[in-house]
Amino acid sequence: MTKSSDHNKHKIPTLAKRRDFLRIAATRKKWVAPGMIVQMAEGTEDRSAIRVGYTASKKVGNAVRRNRAKRRLREVVRKSLWDRGVRGHDYVLIARSATVDMSFDQLIRDFNWCLKRLKPSNARELSAETADQAPGTGDKA
Repeated sequence: MTKSSDHNKHKIPTLAKRRDFLRIAATRKKWVAPGMIVQMAEGTEDRSAIRVGYTASKKVGNAVRRNRAKRRLREVVRKSLWDRGVRGHDYVLIARSATVDMSFDQLIRDFNWCLKRLKPSNARELSAETADQAPGTGDKA
């Protein structure tokens, strides 16, 4: 069994407001993989934070399947985003019907591939500036 401190080691804030989801969708910067769709946009608040939103439409299935898909996406993000995500950006993960049925390792590979394809050209500078900072401790411009 894992320690609770390991689980919350890198607590990534979530998006809750509809306007944030719409703002990210409006940028039209996304990558589609068999297990998920990942959308990305520059954040509006803390430039050193990463925020994530999760969504699963009724196309995924009934409520049980949608909730399971979102749980799986949350775990993928917990395992991968902190190391590979770009600070100061917001992400939205959209579940697909295959999200529930495919292997967890394949979901992680899909997510990492999406992050690699979405990485902005100046991501190296963005990551280097905030790599040493803990979440939420960066200077606000």
